[in-house]
Amino acid sequence: MKDYFNKYLLGKCSEDEFLSFINLFLKTENREELTKNMKADWNRIHLDKKTPDLSPTLHKIHFEINSHEESESKIRILITYLMRIAAILFIPLAIGFFFSVQRNTFSNIEVQTISTPYASKTSFELPDGSVVYLNAGSSLTFPEKFTGKKRLVKLDGEAYFDIKKSKQPFEVETSILIVNVLGTAFNVMAYKNSIPEVTLERGKVVVRSKSDIQKTLKPGEQAIIDTLANSISVNKVETELFTSWINNRLIFKNEPLGNIVQRLERWYNISIDIKDISLTNKRLNATIEYESISEVMELLQITLPIKFEYKKNERKLIITSNQ
Repeated sequence: MKDYFNKYLLGKCSEDEFLSFINLFLKTENREELTKNMKADWNRIHLDKKTPDLSPTLHKIHFEINSHEESESKIRILITYLMRIAAILFIPLAIGFFFSVQRNTFSNIEVQTISTPYASKTSFELPDGSVVYLNAGSSLTFPEKFTGKKRLVKLDGEAYFDIKKSKQPFEVETSILIVNVLGTAFNVMAYKNSIPEVTLERGKVVVRSKSDIQKTLKPGEQAIIDTLANSISVNKVETELFTSWINNRLIFKNEPLGNIVQRLERWYNISIDIKDISLTNKRLNATIEYESISEVMELLQITLPIKFEYKKNERKLIITSNQ
């Protein structure tokens, strides 16, 4: 196993060697030896900064495989192997490619930015012990250490926060809104060209627009910021519909196709063009977990009056009406 393990680390595995390594890994009796090899390699890596927990990015492998739309049986076998691995134990090897960390100095305070590309996500701890899940196509900037009167982070995209309680208030700032909390769990969706949303799972938060309009949320409530009307509306929602992505699921309940397409584009890193504008208001109930984009589109084709064309070279889906 050690030879396979070392070849894997060096990126010198052939396809057959990699599948042999996976077979060895799945056997319970090899778990102890594999763990020993992992620890030995981890101890050889000298990092002077705390590394985020990037285990959820294993799912990036799944999405990358789907993006190639291969039909060979070996690809299907590999997907099955990888999902079984995820259920047993995560190997923190060679996953740095799927995220980036940047460090800069601002006002004499060193800050870092963690970013995730489309079709990927990650989770990590902030300096105060709060946990952040960062969704696809998002970035979060925060200081190496929280000082001063508040714990300030800056978000571009979508993130779920589980904030460690402290007398020092926690603040999430986006280009449109600011969220103030003490200790709570909530989701902030603030992608460019999307309507910003804050969904509260537990605790209490104050949502404030840049024009100083503010609303206080209770658990199970969602704030929607209308920048054109300069207003914030608050509604009761099923929070799971907006937070399930941290568990690698997309859940849609009576959701318009136009909204679904936006999330699928980020989830699969693909461009989707709806040619018939009337289709954007068609509504759908669905749960997506490990399905490929082709499987998702086949489901939509059965459920809605649509057909689709995939332009592989452009990584683009074109949706039209079949009526």
